[in-house]
Amino acid sequence: MKMPKMPIQAETHRFYDPDQPGNDIVVALERVPGTAAEEWFLTRRIAYRDREFEERGEPDIVVPRDKNDFRTDLTSVPQLMTWLVGRTGVHLPAAIVHDALTEPFLGRDGEGKILKDWTGPAEISQLQADRVFRDAMADLGTPFIRRWLVWSAVSMPTAWTVSKVRASLGYLGLLAIVVLGWFATLDLFDKGAWLPWMGDDLPWGLELVTGFGMAIVIPVVLAVVWPKGTRKAGMITGMALAALVHVTAAVAAVSFAYQFAEYRLKVFAPPKRWLKLLLTALGIAAVVFTYWMVRRYDTAPG
Repeated sequence: MKMPKMPIQAETHRFYDPDQPGNDIVVALERVPGTAAEEWFLTRRIAYRDREFEERGEPDIVVPRDKNDFRTDLTSVPQLMTWLVGRTGVHLPAAIVHDALTEPFLGRDGEGKILKDWTGPAEISQLQADRVFRDAMADLGTPFIRRWLVWSAVSMPTAWTVSKVRASLGYLGLLAIVVLGWFATLDLFDKGAWLPWMGDDLPWGLELVTGFGMAIVIPVVLAVVWPKGTRKAGMITGMALAALVHVTAAVAAVSFAYQFAEYRLKVFAPPKRWLKLLLTALGIAAVVFTYWMVRRYDTAPG
């Protein structure tokens, strides 16, 4: 019978300087010169002793210091979510290790074969890399909720590499959660009777409770469509979306207004111009639809 895993207790000594054994880890970074993007490289190597690989007798993970072998953009957090998770902080060494374990890799050998951005265990899948990230954050003392939220977020693109079909279903499920959250908000403020669990004549407090309950139940149910290894991440991401969709929408609106005022049409410049245009169109449509619904029910007779 497989014993359940115990919660990880912080062990900062699992991070160390492989060139100076016994010394505490030092994150020494320099910005890569001559690049428009914000890229950094290490001037001192970082090593991490992962528990699961240690149990198998695998060597520790070591991230190189050569800018031709490894570059990082620090913690890859969308700008809209930096209010929740910063690009730097106590979790930074774990983020750098995860960055090294994640494609694309920079190095190539003399035959043009892609080399990994790290040394250590012979093979590390992306699912394993994400798990290493989560455990490493725990070793650094990253708070429980934050590290699980971050792990869930980085697992969303990993799901696509595991199964494109099931990941597509998972992404549609996340979209459904956002849409349902939007209609639940309209329902809560009596701008229509959209969702049966909100009720037409329920007191405001009871509607709030039932809405919160479904914000948990629906992500749990939809988690079954995600690929194996990412279902827990899909469930957590769904719950986070249900809870944070309003805050994220408000931050997105303020951020877009600033970016447009500062850069005007350059905000739609490549890369991913189509995605920027699509998200802008969806945001405008959501604002127009919400305004229309509020006006409609404010002016409705009775």
